[in-house]
Amino acid sequence: MYGSNTLRTKNPSAFAAGNVNSLCIAEKPSVGREIARVIGADTPHNGYIEGNGYIVTWAVGHLVTLAEPSEYGYVPQKDVYTDGMTRAYEELPLIPDSFKLVVLEKTAAQFEIVKRLMHRPDVDRIIDCGDMGTEGHVLQWLIREKAGNNKTVLRFCATSMTDEAIKQAMSNLRPIEQFNNVIKGGFCKKKADWILGMSLSRAMSIKYRAGVNVGRVQSPTLYFVVKRFLELQNFVVTDYYTMTAALNGGFSVYWNKDSEGRFPQAIKDSDGRVLDKNAVERVAAEIVNGGVGTVTKADKQKKATNRPQLYDITELQRDANVRFGYTAADTLSVAQSLYETHKVLSYPRTDSRYITTDLIPYVEKSVEALVKFPRYEAAAGGVIGDGLNFDKRVTDNGKVTDHHALIPTDKLTKLQDLTLMPTEEDKKRGITGVMLNSIFDLVLCRLIVALSQPYLYEHTDIEVKFTNGFIFSAVGNTPVSVGWKRYQELFDVKANNDVENEGEAAQSFPPLTPGQSVGVSSCVSVSKKTVPPKLHTEATLLTAMETAGQYIENGAVLRKKGLGTQATRAEIIKKLFDTGVVEGIKKGKTNYIQPTSKGLGIIRVMPHELYSPKITADWETVFSEIEGGKASEHDFMARFIPFVNDMVSAVKGAEESVIFKKERESHGVCPWCGKDVYCYEEKNKTRRYYCAEKCGFSFKTNETIFGAVLGKNLSTKDAKRFIADGSITLTDKSDKKITLVFVRKDYPDKTTGVPRPLCFVNRA
Repeated sequence: MYGSNTLRTKNPSAFAAGNVNSLCIAEKPSVGREIARVIGADTPHNGYIEGNGYIVTWAVGHLVTLAEPSEYGYVPQKDVYTDGMTRAYEELPLIPDSFKLVVLEKTAAQFEIVKRLMHRPDVDRIIDCGDMGTEGHVLQWLIREKAGNNKTVLRFCATSMTDEAIKQAMSNLRPIEQFNNVIKGGFCKKKADWILGMSLSRAMSIKYRAGVNVGRVQSPTLYFVVKRFLELQNFVVTDYYTMTAALNGGFSVYWNKDSEGRFPQAIKDSDGRVLDKNAVERVAAEIVNGGVGTVTKADKQKKATNRPQLYDITELQRDANVRFGYTAADTLSVAQSLYETHKVLSYPRTDSRYITTDLIPYVEKSVEALVKFPRYEAAAGGVIGDGLNFDKRVTDNGKVTDHHALIPTDKLTKLQDLTLMPTEEDKKRGITGVMLNSIFDLVLCRLIVALSQPYLYEHTDIEVKFTNGFIFSAVGNTPVSVGWKRYQELFDVKANNDVENEGEAAQSFPPLTPGQSVGVSSCVSVSKKTVPPKLHTEATLLTAMETAGQYIENGAVLRKKGLGTQATRAEIIKKLFDTGVVEGIKKGKTNYIQPTSKGLGIIRVMPHELYSPKITADWETVFSEIEGGKASEHDFMARFIPFVNDMVSAVKGAEESVIFKKERESHGVCPWCGKDVYCYEEKNKTRRYYCAEKCGFSFKTNETIFGAVLGKNLSTKDAKRFIADGSITLTDKSDKKITLVFVRKDYPDKTTGVPRPLCFVNRA
């Protein structure tokens, strides 16, 4: 029920000798070609390579996906706004009895190649060579399911694409049944996302006459941006006052806020900051007049600050955004190229910051190899001399599941030059040499820093009580051993969110003991202002997504819950920009993110539960439990389906209080009835123009006649001219001038039954 689809598998058997082949299916052509080269398949064909008992083929990204609503008899997306919207509204929520799989049109040719190879009589077994993340498992399973595979499937498990890693993975193939729960959890997530996204996006889009995207991860992420923006908008800068006292012996102590209730509440804010300058100055004068203070606390402790850990993809994305301004999507794309194409980086879509103990010798060789490069010579040599620190902060077998932390591959030991040059494929994807080298440099620097020793320092904590009863304090840190900080300074890089707060700047204190008297040199008030929150950057938004579930609830911290995964967060942020609900704003060298009016409006009218980070994080946890065999899809759906029903009812029952002006911008006057013409952008970027009064006038920029006559879709600019004038003169595929004219014909469209405008072509 609830759209369930069963996993079809076959128990693995030994590979039979003779005239048979193994069919390897990779996720991308570049990966497929590398696997083919290593295993000896050397005869190229259209869409695959064959040889040495192997056939190697590939997907081209996604080949198979979940069907659109129209495949189940629901109103097609293109007609949601042109059928009066009554039927589309009434049939919500959309919950298929069983989900249908469809082949993507743009990659259909490659799917047919894979399907034909899968059913070749001489193919004995299938080797799944997809990415090892959950999405990679599901992507490959969808292909096999749609193609109707009934042959033995084994899993190729590699964390890098070096020759050695490929050979090792091919020598240690695992039965696909070991990954059934991973596939179940990933497919359950896809179905839940389809139900929620399709149902609530339609409900809100129809309700508010605007294109509104609702997503299990997208909506809470938008909420983070809106929440921070509103906090900034509502923030009122407040002047407040602190005190600094200089004491004999060459040190100072500080008073920041009233924690003891010594000032009247009327002159303080809710955090105890004093807002009355005169009141603070009177206290400062009392301290000077008293002339002496008594040391009430003088503690010294030896402390250590541990070094940053190895990178997972989210931490790498954060640092790249802070240092270089790269978007999360850019960093993921570059890391994927370093892994697939340049083969210098381990599998990038990892959520682990640890390596397993068996990788220690391999990592040692990587650090040794870095000594020969000037950029890393001093740091690599130094950390080797200190002794590589493979403690539990770096190596922990229990914290590595599918993939270990990001580290260089063994190709590093063979390189004589670390300058990476972009391939033609890189250039097509917008990846430059600077981007490749910048991201790889971050990984190499972090490797050295993560293997270094802790930063040791002596921490001093001082309190002084003055004659008027006020207590001032100060802390100071004196370095004992700089440890990892030495190497971080050599690289001129700064860890992000890893280093503990070490308190105020280092200050030297004379020998002090409790009860000791100290003279007062001066005491002054210090004027300060409350600091407003900053808008999110991609770095801080990634952190918010990663830690979304870490709230205090009934005294317990809800850990290991977040929005999305390492593989999807970058795409979610990109989609927020693409759908026009957020926009970038640059201040100085930093790129911030703020909501558009549309984004603000969506959160305003959306039921809270749909953008609740906690609810979404809870779901993500359940999906992980299904992948681990600790929960069932049935139990999840038993809670999820009523939730979706409730949310659809909430949307339908809400009072309409927001008009999405930008979305409802008029693009002209309807030539049939004279009302406004609105525009809706479909998933494939096709723009659909339709009458606000739904008189039947509508057309798409990819109408067949445009392709047949013009050889291309109609541009946005020309579409507006076409609506305004009722005709337009353009150049056809033969470079001849033609005129397209709207001609109303009152006959029903084959699909919707609604009259559609025709275009008459005048070639005179």
